[in-house]
Amino acid sequence: MLERHTMPRYQAIARPCAEAVDLAKRVLETHPDPVMAEVGIGIGATSLALAQTLDKRGTLWLFDYDFRVNELQADLAGLGYHNVEIVSNSQRTFDSYGWTLAMLTRRCRVDQPGGMFDFIYLDGAHLYQYDTLAAVCCKELLKPGGYLLLDDYDWTIAKSPTMRPSQNPSVLTEYSEEQIELSHVEMICSLLLDTDPAFEQIPLGYRDVEHRRAYRKS
Repeated sequence: MLERHTMPRYQAIARPCAEAVDLAKRVLETHPDPVMAEVGIGIGATSLALAQTLDKRGTLWLFDYDFRVNELQADLAGLGYHNVEIVSNSQRTFDSYGWTLAMLTRRCRVDQPGGMFDFIYLDGAHLYQYDTLAAVCCKELLKPGGYLLLDDYDWTIAKSPTMRPSQNPSVLTEYSEEQIELSHVEMICSLLLDTDPAFEQIPLGYRDVEHRRAYRKS
């Protein structure tokens, strides 16, 4: 998978998320062996950067389709990063990382009721039907003092190069006009995180358009 970082067709997603790396470094200042997670790995650009930042300390958990996480885990192991755990889901219509996160949350309520992760980077499908459940689970899986970063805060179907109606007319039968125009991640944040007193928004330095949003759990 990592060989795609140099391919022209993948250049839009070949750079790691700088905010994720910065928050990972912040965690490392107080946790020498942290447990981190990335939900939705793309082509592994941020996964590689997080593995490099951890520098073989702690554990990095990856959530995505089985073929993606298996390939990326092998690539990272080839570079000497063996502190990577994978949680995969199939490509069946109603299977998703939301389900695997839910199953993990149920186990953690028994085995690790205080939370499991020091940092979670949620970069999934940025659609309400997938990321609402994922966000609910991430909130519970996060340890007190941990950070949650959500990508694509400003993303909408209407602005998507591949999903907008002009390129993919089928979305007009799958989503309402409101769902096409509004940001699903912003909706999730406003419903589940902005009003939760256990979560404090962490400024990321955006001046105009807010592309990602971060929170710290008290």
